[in-house]
Amino acid sequence: MTDHWDNYHRHWKLLDAPLRPTAETVAVFDRELDLKNADTLLLGVTPELAILSKSMLAIDQSATMISGVWAGNNASRRAIAGNWLSLPVDQASVDAVIGDGCLSAVDSRAARDALFSEIARVLKPGGHAAIRVFARPEVADDLHSIEATVLAGGVENFHALKWRIAMACTTRDRDQSVSVQTIRATFDSLFPDRVALAQRTGWTIASIDTIDVYAGSATKYSFATLATLIDEARPWFSDVRVVASGSYPLAERCPLLVLGSPRHR
Repeated sequence: MTDHWDNYHRHWKLLDAPLRPTAETVAVFDRELDLKNADTLLLGVTPELAILSKSMLAIDQSATMISGVWAGNNASRRAIAGNWLSLPVDQASVDAVIGDGCLSAVDSRAARDALFSEIARVLKPGGHAAIRVFARPEVADDLHSIEATVLAGGVENFHALKWRIAMACTTRDRDQSVSVQTIRATFDSLFPDRVALAQRTGWTIASIDTIDVYAGSATKYSFATLATLIDEARPWFSDVRVVASGSYPLAERCPLLVLGSPRHR
């Protein structure tokens, strides 16, 4: 099996919304959490979010992602390797926690619950978190309808297609997960001719080929519904809100989950 995240960073510059936050989305994070005077924990090394806050500690499981994507340490910003489900951060020590897609980067209900628990643990009383989520719709897309929509020009970019396929293939059990190999195999079955797809859509072959990072990877993602994520967050936070994150492709499935009043246990 390949090391998924160690390969993932090689394609980072080819990724676009919805996989990466837009400037509009970054502004929503800042507006909702008022980060300019905050000591903030960033889950992952998303460069667009690293510019927020007076001080920033980023934690990512992959040292290669840190070296390949992180903008670099300075007096107010640093990144370290660590496990989100057992954060190397003291209890009630940060003003804010932010993350982009991190609830989909874990692969089960138990892992999401552990992540919510850790976010609540490290937040100071009165602290807030904002996580941009990738939430599958309550009614799953039909794969053939996805194919037809693409061919009719109704999907804006390849990354929006990739997430549509992923959400359509997500299991309907409590984990609501999907292996990345399944995403790639399903894409290849729907669109076996990548050159023809590129010509039909105007997408670049380089963008389409980013899906090959999934080849040989044992990684699973989870794409829980928004209702599920809200229900899973409520035992850990008294205040759970959903905020629109912008107007980019598939933005309607990618709101911010804003979490306040952590319940320390």
